[in-house]
Amino acid sequence: MTLDSAAMIESFINSGAAAAGPGEDALTTPLQAIEEAAFHRLYEQLAPALRAYVLRICEKADLADDVVQDAFVKYLRTPIREMDETAAKAYLYRIATNLVNDHWRRRERERKWSWKAIFRKPAEAKLDLRGDMARQFGRLAPRERALLWLAYVEGFDHEEIARVLKVRPKSIRVMLFRARKKLRKLLDSEGTDMQ
Repeated sequence: MTLDSAAMIESFINSGAAAAGPGEDALTTPLQAIEEAAFHRLYEQLAPALRAYVLRICEKADLADDVVQDAFVKYLRTPIREMDETAAKAYLYRIATNLVNDHWRRRERERKWSWKAIFRKPAEAKLDLRGDMARQFGRLAPRERALLWLAYVEGFDHEEIARVLKVRPKSIRVMLFRARKKLRKLLDSEGTDMQ
């Protein structure tokens, strides 16, 4: 699957057009309020980075693809709000983060209440990620990975990270400090020099 395929964008457009229910005003979704070209531009600009973020958090390519698609569909179904590109980006990242969290909660519920869980073989080995940093990054908690990725890869400021993760902006500084400290400790325990 390619993120910039015409078929993917067409499916988003069809999902957005079908989002308005019976009796709803025709201009209730962002897609109907903005030009199709503007949506194409937004998708082309944000989808690759959003997919990289989700992939780094969930570590599964198929799940990342599903989450990115679902995030854009949810964006299209959102009632109109005045959003510039930065606000739309933060909103899409928040949707994607929530979708990943929902997936993990659902998976945990299913695992916990499944009879098969009693007789299941030990969990399969995780995908072998190259490099000490990637391996240790994967050992962080999902929220810590999200914090570090949004701050240092995507370049979000504390306000934007707070909106995405639904925490107070003043908490971000401390949370980032703790996540960096934990990553440093993991790297030090492996003898990796991060300097």
